[in-house]
Amino acid sequence: MSGGSHALTHVRTMPTLPRLILAAVALAAGIGPWWAAHEHGAKSFPGFIVQSHTDGAPPLFRTETINAGSPHAKSHSATLAELPDGTLAAAWYAGSGEGTSDVAIYLAKRSAGGAWEQSEAIFTRQRVMSDLRRNVVSLGNPLLLADDTARLGLLFVSIAAGRWSGSSINLAWSEDNGSTWGPARKITMNPLANLSSLPRNPPAPLVGGGWAVPVYEEFLGKFPETLWLQPRGSDWSAAVSRIEGGVYILQSSLVPLSERRVASFFRDFRPARWMSASWSEDAGRTWTKPVTTELYNRDSGQCVIRLSDGTLLCAFNDVSPGKRENLRLAFSKDEGRTWQTVATIAEEPGSEFSYPYMIRGRDGAIRMVYSARQTQIIFAEFNEAWLQQQTEVAP
Repeated sequence: MSGGSHALTHVRTMPTLPRLILAAVALAAGIGPWWAAHEHGAKSFPGFIVQSHTDGAPPLFRTETINAGSPHAKSHSATLAELPDGTLAAAWYAGSGEGTSDVAIYLAKRSAGGAWEQSEAIFTRQRVMSDLRRNVVSLGNPLLLADDTARLGLLFVSIAAGRWSGSSINLAWSEDNGSTWGPARKITMNPLANLSSLPRNPPAPLVGGGWAVPVYEEFLGKFPETLWLQPRGSDWSAAVSRIEGGVYILQSSLVPLSERRVASFFRDFRPARWMSASWSEDAGRTWTKPVTTELYNRDSGQCVIRLSDGTLLCAFNDVSPGKRENLRLAFSKDEGRTWQTVATIAEEPGSEFSYPYMIRGRDGAIRMVYSARQTQIIFAEFNEAWLQQQTEVAP
């Protein structure tokens, strides 16, 4: 399958506002939601690939700064992927401030067992305007897509007007593991305004190829969705499905529990600020009504992954006098219904550690990137043996 300049085939559920209006009309008329029949073909819900191996190595924990010496006042929203040869790739956005015209998407790589290389700007506002042939105010929220080939995908946000409510998602491909990049192409998430679409947490690989990518909208509320990117001949199809649950949850972590069962954990915008959760038994077609969990998260980004024995691991901002003065890890043995805090990754009064992004490597180790003070991109690497040590000493 080739990336490059191919256009995407789009399928979209009814956009938020018209959908709410039609729902009210349908309810008054006593009829069902007719748009559901047009939502997707069966190809959009093929099932998930679940990783289960562990590294079996002795306890390991280490951290380092990826963008040491960065001249930028703002470096934030990092993403991480492992390439087939074990090389790690990290991307983030950086510039003089959030939403400013000089923000670019940066990429750095680390060979297996090596050091992080100097980062490079792979997409600037000027390049994206040329690729899309439309005005772009700023860039943000990159997300890397990696499989078993030399192809590397990148989702990222471009803002056409205003701030995040005026954003849309673009997709670009590299055929040489991120050394060079083809043109960015816009993904149509909303056929009317096509506004306020952003990626955030790791994609879940699908049976048969492609990914389920957790995305969200911030226009007229907070709405979590799933972007289904799947191969279609030499091209890719893009479809979107909504996780129903009101207008207050966003930035979901999509966690496959088996091929057909999946959990999703949300940043919750309501005053109580607990992390919310929902579960699906049919590969993400339908979801339970989101419920609040016992994990306090203060309206902050979190990331959840599955370990080799089925335990769920969450990186999150725990309760503190400030909003994001610490970054902690918690375990769940019951698929996210109850949690136990087991370790602290970073903590400093008056500081900020935010937007954790975790993956499990092919060797079973856990690798994380996060923002420190929204200026540094920190890389952390640890394994299940180290986590077990923390569990044994946790209160």
